[in-house]
Amino acid sequence: MSVAAAALMVLLARGIEVNPLDRIGQISGLAALQLRFALIAVVLLALAVVTARVRWVAHAPLARRIAAAAAAGLYGGLVAGAVLVALRGASWGLNANGGDSGALTRWAQTLIDTGTMQADYPPGWVHALAWYSQLTDTTPGYSLKVLQIAGTALFGPIAYLSWRLLLPPLWALGLGVIPAIVLIDPYKPYTNLMLVAMVPLLLVLLRRLRRAGDTPWRGIVLHGIGVGIALGLVFLIYSGWFVWSAPGVLIATLVLFPWRTGPLKGLALIAITAAVFVAVSSRHLFGLLTASGSVKDRYFYWDTWTEPTYLAMWRSDLPGNTGPWPPPGELGGVGLFTILALVGLAAAIAVARSRTVVIVLTSVFTGAWLLRFYFGSQMYAADAVQLWPRSTAELLYCLLLLTGFAGYYAVRRFDGVARVRDAITSPSTGIGVLAALFLLIASAGSSTGDRYMPRTDNSLGYLATSAHLIKQPDGSCSAYAHTLGRGCFESTDPRFGETLLELAELGPKRGELPHPPPGG
Repeated sequence: MSVAAAALMVLLARGIEVNPLDRIGQISGLAALQLRFALIAVVLLALAVVTARVRWVAHAPLARRIAAAAAAGLYGGLVAGAVLVALRGASWGLNANGGDSGALTRWAQTLIDTGTMQADYPPGWVHALAWYSQLTDTTPGYSLKVLQIAGTALFGPIAYLSWRLLLPPLWALGLGVIPAIVLIDPYKPYTNLMLVAMVPLLLVLLRRLRRAGDTPWRGIVLHGIGVGIALGLVFLIYSGWFVWSAPGVLIATLVLFPWRTGPLKGLALIAITAAVFVAVSSRHLFGLLTASGSVKDRYFYWDTWTEPTYLAMWRSDLPGNTGPWPPPGELGGVGLFTILALVGLAAAIAVARSRTVVIVLTSVFTGAWLLRFYFGSQMYAADAVQLWPRSTAELLYCLLLLTGFAGYYAVRRFDGVARVRDAITSPSTGIGVLAALFLLIASAGSSTGDRYMPRTDNSLGYLATSAHLIKQPDGSCSAYAHTLGRGCFESTDPRFGETLLELAELGPKRGELPHPPPGG
């Protein structure tokens, strides 16, 4: 259901006919997406309302499951639909053949030509790009657009389905998907998506480890194989999060290991999981370990100038019109959002400090926090970034999850109070929660989608502008490039940058694309 909802949203977005290089066209496109989203949400909420009636109340849980799964899919589809509108008339994906897009397409072409690629970069996305290019008989430059949209659309479904391993439907939507919406990245959708998938998998593994003494041997073997395969696949798609998570996972493993109740079963679960993980990921794992001492990341970008404790917002390593960064904080330079997240951390420890989820998330947060400062402190002497600002995404996600689980376990404490339990589990409560989450998803999806609409300032909109103004893979201009009256350019043509600077002054505000006069 979740994947079907995402696919439906993308399919409906294909019917939106606007000029993405006209700011009014962009706004109309976003409004058209919201209309489609709202109509689907109304149908799902109506289903929940109908099943809340006494006559149909037995079907209320099913209606909520359908609505929660669909909501997660609609979020991914909504952002993917916005990217589809932003790239309408262009063959390139975001950022055309520049930056990471260019590197990925070159690696995919090399893989097609030679059958090999460098072993120290996660191969999953590159192999998918090469496979799709061969399947459709197109160049990786054309195929990347499709994979960016598909990967973005699958963000919500994969987040939801991963957390359904641990939580009931509405909690999986509210606790698993909603905190993850800050991480969606259509430019490289596979990176942060693997963080969202990895965390619940680790929780499943460590919860099973804690209960290993009471688990039959068959369960130990099956869980070890299943989680090992899943973690290996995540590692092959994007491995960076394993580095930041490793210290915390080690600490949590030592704390949760069944030292008294089942040490042999605990060791067997760890050994089976590790063996399967290595078998699945071996080529990239050994390539990464071999290159770890020689590869240096010297990409010093705007976030490497940010004081290192700021983690309330992850803006990626792309161009961004950030304004003052970090944004001014109300309490000693610390913003209200960060303070609320820390209150959530305190509440989670207060109400559920012995729970596996809280132990794992606080351990992972602590380990990533320390690694962040270690690599950051070495940056000057080593003249290397080593990706340390990327830990912001994991730290932020852990804090948001802990805040959510503080509420989850606080609610569960009232299970024994009949009146409170009835209120929490009533159909009306489910309808209210769904309505609020649908509105939140709609607003977040529109806001995120708008960030990727073509612009000419130093923002994420540059990625879509490049797709339109850089000559297409066949040498032609995109379908709407004529709107700006500047033609299109080779990626190395200095006139491209000059054109962006000129266009930045013409909009209703700097960087916004203007609305051409009738007949213009």
